[in-house]
Amino acid sequence: MDVFVTSAEFLEVNCYAVRAEGHDEAIFIDSGFDCAPGLAEIVAEEDLVPSAVFLTHGHPDHILGLTNVLSRWNVPVYLGDADRYRLDKPAETLSPQFAQMLQPLVEGWSAPEVTALVDAQTVEVAGLTITAVAAPGHTEGSTLLRVQADDEEIIFTGDVVFAGAIGRVDLPGGTASAMAESLRAFATLPDVPIYPGHGPGSRVGHELATNPFF
Repeated sequence: MDVFVTSAEFLEVNCYAVRAEGHDEAIFIDSGFDCAPGLAEIVAEEDLVPSAVFLTHGHPDHILGLTNVLSRWNVPVYLGDADRYRLDKPAETLSPQFAQMLQPLVEGWSAPEVTALVDAQTVEVAGLTITAVAAPGHTEGSTLLRVQADDEEIIFTGDVVFAGAIGRVDLPGGTASAMAESLRAFATLPDVPIYPGHGPGSRVGHELATNPFF
């Protein structure tokens, strides 16, 4: 598999394009504001054909690029079922301080149609098998995305697990107990590369050995 990344302008969200070996089609992971120009450069340079967008969760910094992404590529969008409500009024799903900051970014926002992902659901697209692993705690619908092609697997962790850290649980919809359960589930995953929503990549085994939250 090939993984390409661009950093979105708002809060430096990692937005990924993933291609299976021997395929032109690709999927996007997360859609930060504004990721569309960076993704367009990747698409042009690598001759990719975008086929779907998968969102790791519904926080505004991971979804607000959807308007521009979908205006360029008419593709389906997948999001954890419990986070779908966050698309209706993105600025109102965080604290009042965040809501005020987000107002300029949500002008003209219209919630796109999305397909719900539930735990253990599998989607086949672009030569890839994407398996959703429900991982609440950061948000109710946070989802780990296990992406497989042939014998290779990688995992997109969103804001659940970072290199050396985990996602915060003090925002609306976040709970420490749910995060603890999600981390226990993460610890059972195979030792494969992980690609977080912010910051550098890592591996499952490295995080289990070095991340202070495990």
